[in-house]
Amino acid sequence: MVTFFLHAGEKEAMELAERTHIPHGTEVPDTWSGQVVIHWGAAHQELPQFAALQPVKAIIRAQHRRKREAILQLSGIKTMTSQLSTAKGSQDRPIFMQKYKVAVFHLQTLLVYEKKETVLLSEKSLQHQRQFNVNGAYIEVQPSQINFHVRRASRESVKAIYALGLDYGLVTIGITPNGQTLVLDVDPVPKLNARLTQLFAQAMDLYDHSLAKELERKERAMLGCDPEFLLMNPQGKVVFADRFLMRSGAVGCDAIVLSGHRVILPLAELRPQPSVEPLQLAKHVRRTMGLAARKIHDESLAWLSGGMPVKGYPLGGHIHFSRCWMNSHLLRALDAYLALPLVMIEDESTRSRRPRYGFLGDFRKKSHGGFEYRTLPSWLTTPEITKGVFTLAALIVNNYWQLPRQPLQEPDIQAAYYHGDKFRLQEEVAKLWKDLEMLKGYEVHKADLERLRLRIATGEPWNEMADIRIAWKIAPAARKEAFDEEIML
Repeated sequence: MVTFFLHAGEKEAMELAERTHIPHGTEVPDTWSGQVVIHWGAAHQELPQFAALQPVKAIIRAQHRRKREAILQLSGIKTMTSQLSTAKGSQDRPIFMQKYKVAVFHLQTLLVYEKKETVLLSEKSLQHQRQFNVNGAYIEVQPSQINFHVRRASRESVKAIYALGLDYGLVTIGITPNGQTLVLDVDPVPKLNARLTQLFAQAMDLYDHSLAKELERKERAMLGCDPEFLLMNPQGKVVFADRFLMRSGAVGCDAIVLSGHRVILPLAELRPQPSVEPLQLAKHVRRTMGLAARKIHDESLAWLSGGMPVKGYPLGGHIHFSRCWMNSHLLRALDAYLALPLVMIEDESTRSRRPRYGFLGDFRKKSHGGFEYRTLPSWLTTPEITKGVFTLAALIVNNYWQLPRQPLQEPDIQAAYYHGDKFRLQEEVAKLWKDLEMLKGYEVHKADLERLRLRIATGEPWNEMADIRIAWKIAPAARKEAFDEEIML
């Protein structure tokens, strides 16, 4: 066993301990040689010498309603407070079609309970009225009953738990008549019935098993990516990528969903072959850029990268990982050691992408068993930045257990990230980079990492209005040397 379940003898904790195979107690034995302490409640001391699941500091903060909602709103999560702040009067207080209780453990939804409310509209007053279901009870949602609102409630619950620095909890969600999803409450020390006790115990055992397997991993993680860019004509107008590209393929177009669920396809996207070697992946990126030059035959169009070179068109630089375990420790390491440093070189317009896009810990599981990390903006601005991002991502995913610093557990650092406050982040990023330099793998790609470090130290921002073909030496489609991948790499 590589985890220890630490508690203060609470009723729920003792019932959990009886169901799980993980060692437990009110103190960690001096002889224990594991890796992670799973905390229950805040009636005991934090143990900084161990990695934590559900840090005590995060539990205490989540129990404070004002602090909790401030962090959730910062992350772009709608709450009752944020809804009321936009209301014009008491008649605008939210009412709900459904409410959900969502049990979350380590990035997974364990169970969803639903309580339906029938909303009636009075013909005289035109005001909403509520008629509760007969018993007012929350009923477990069965797999066959999962719908759009249940999926969205699950997604927002996982996002809320992560944003608060937690790893598990019970989240209360409300769905308004106009379809808004609000986080109403987050309980980091939930009361457990027999069903939840069983599910939490099983999830803890699975976590322990997966962690032990990951700690034994010898092979390097596979890296892939799908960075986006935008096409702009000489008049400064966006030209939609679906004019030239299909949705599928090594070079394709990607969608933006507008209000009313209308889908447009303005973004171009590169989908290079993955590799365990970050510099080989960079070569694959350039190869797909050459392919894009063949397909996008209008040479007058500029290719723009970054976070949001044009208002309303957010760009992502998603990085894919496989052959490794997707877990919260890795996600938080990527947030701290990759996303934070990149803030130091982003353009002023990049911050406009957050928090709807680029929120911390944004991930999506893939059908091949891996996952994509979706927090980063598009880093295609120059080959040097791209290679720096790849080498840094590879260094983190293969060494994250040796990267213990978690500055994003502090609300002011989270705020600095979302606001793009480079001055506040400068000292923290310097400390983070010192940790990276201590890793054995740093020497392998030191030249590329040092170029990125110097760029970060000087704070020189990328230019989101610059045509990336110039930096990458991607010539017009008519010129053969556009496809000579050795020009830059």
